[in-house]
Amino acid sequence: MRIVNLGTFLLPVRFSLSALMTGARGHVMSAVAAALPEFRRDAEPESSELLLDFHRSQGTRQMESMIFQGSAPVDGLGVVRLYISSLSVGFVVVAFELPDDMLVDLETTAPRRAFKSYEAPVSAALKPLIEDWSQRIVRFVDPDLTEPRHADGLPAGQLLWWHRIAVNPPAGQESPAARWYGSRAELADGMTVIVGNGVSLLYGDPDKVIVDVTEGLMVATQEWLIVDEAKRLLAGHLVRLSRSRRTGLLSLDAQYLEVLRLTEEVALHNLLLSEEVRYLANARGRVKAAAAACWGMAAEAAELEQRAAALRDLVGLHRERIANERDDRRNQLILVLTVITLIQGVLVWYDFLTTDDVTVAADPRPLIAAAVVVSTAATLIATVSGRYLASVRRRLRALSQAGSSGHGVPAPRRPQGPVPLPERIEE
Repeated sequence: MRIVNLGTFLLPVRFSLSALMTGARGHVMSAVAAALPEFRRDAEPESSELLLDFHRSQGTRQMESMIFQGSAPVDGLGVVRLYISSLSVGFVVVAFELPDDMLVDLETTAPRRAFKSYEAPVSAALKPLIEDWSQRIVRFVDPDLTEPRHADGLPAGQLLWWHRIAVNPPAGQESPAARWYGSRAELADGMTVIVGNGVSLLYGDPDKVIVDVTEGLMVATQEWLIVDEAKRLLAGHLVRLSRSRRTGLLSLDAQYLEVLRLTEEVALHNLLLSEEVRYLANARGRVKAAAAACWGMAAEAAELEQRAAALRDLVGLHRERIANERDDRRNQLILVLTVITLIQGVLVWYDFLTTDDVTVAADPRPLIAAAVVVSTAATLIATVSGRYLASVRRRLRALSQAGSSGHGVPAPRRPQGPVPLPERIEE
């Protein structure tokens, strides 16, 4: 039984989508090709007098997210195909053989261990290669055309997971989870693919449709990665927002700008993928639709924009809270300065009235100075401590409410006066 493994990894940097969409796509493609000279690139698409003529025409290729695809022989693995996407996602395709009597079941311990004894050496052999490919791409691509990757996202430069495609598995040896819960897609000439989580089943001539199946899964995987990365970043922003209760507006303003950039990135990613999906071949489109249905990506993608909008609203509310607290402290300071000015004005006039050229002597002057100092200190202490006393009162009130709510259901009150008996109904 033949197993075609589709591996996914992320590049350490992200290609600037705004640069790619404004004319830098050719520069990035040339730099990636120069970084991977051992890979034989696929033949260039044929030119046509029309912009959109046939699948993989020159105009259609400009709508695809893949900026590099090629194959190279690797010792111990055979021919390995490598894809690099403009979304900074890499895919590696490698095939190996299994005994026909082996059950491809990752949910049961014994079959999983038997299967991993064949797959684990493949993963180990690819680990240093993926690291080397990623570092070379980073060195060759112009830094002005890249952006740093978010720390809250998935790890980069390493194999994240495999999606296994079992080709014509014998009856009873295919993955039970894919057979029972996978999404079926009918392909040409009676060929069928059942897309599952981690394992898919392909029935028919693999030489005709294996490329369509793998590339359809790549498009679906990129869409899944967009949603997953956005959810991780939103969760990270929520955690930092919960820790920023005592920080100032500068931290919240920086978070607000990050949320805006995240919203822009998600919109650009979705735009790029939606354009590519429009020009997918029939087989690739069916495989992508089956993967989206099996992985439940439609509902998550639909809620993503709402979650980003909710996070923007939360950041705005926190900014308003901090601004209100600053206004409160500023008003208290203005009150202190006003009281001090009034006290000094009154006592200065009294000082003038008690000079030597009036009947009252000059003895009150030390007392006036002491009164100014004492009244000023009292006003400052009362103003500063009033804010903290108010917060302590709020906490005590919250604790008392929490304590009262934890005593269970209160006992019912006894009625005031005798309880009237129900009237007897005459039949």
